[in-house]
Amino acid sequence: MISNTIEAPFTLSTSERIYIEDMIAGLSQYESRMTQVNVFFKEDDGNTPNGILSEIRIRVPGNDLFAASTHEDSTKAFSNAYDAVKRQLKKRRDKLNDHQSEIRDLNEIVNNTFEPVKR
Repeated sequence: MISNTIEAPFTLSTSERIYIEDMIAGLSQYESRMTQVNVFFKEDDGNTPNGILSEIRIRVPGNDLFAASTHEDSTKAFSNAYDAVKRQLKKRRDKLNDHQSEIRDLNEIVNNTFEPVKR
């Protein structure tokens, strides 16, 4: 089970919270070993007038994944950060699968190259 934290200095509507939680739950198809997902919103980070910063941190074995985005609309800021962290998860999954396929290929080569010793 994934532990979710959503923090914002403003009130998120119930529909916005449900949207965020549903999107987070969908990330488990790319990485089943996620332990925690933190979503933080900050108002007026100083870079964009009336901007809202959305940050997403995903705890997985190894290095945590992180993405951030700023937009005037909190939902758009979250969506942009979500897309970035989703790309990271896909890249991580593909890299892991490529590594495992290389090991399978090597095992197949070794098994097919050497004939068993007959005594």
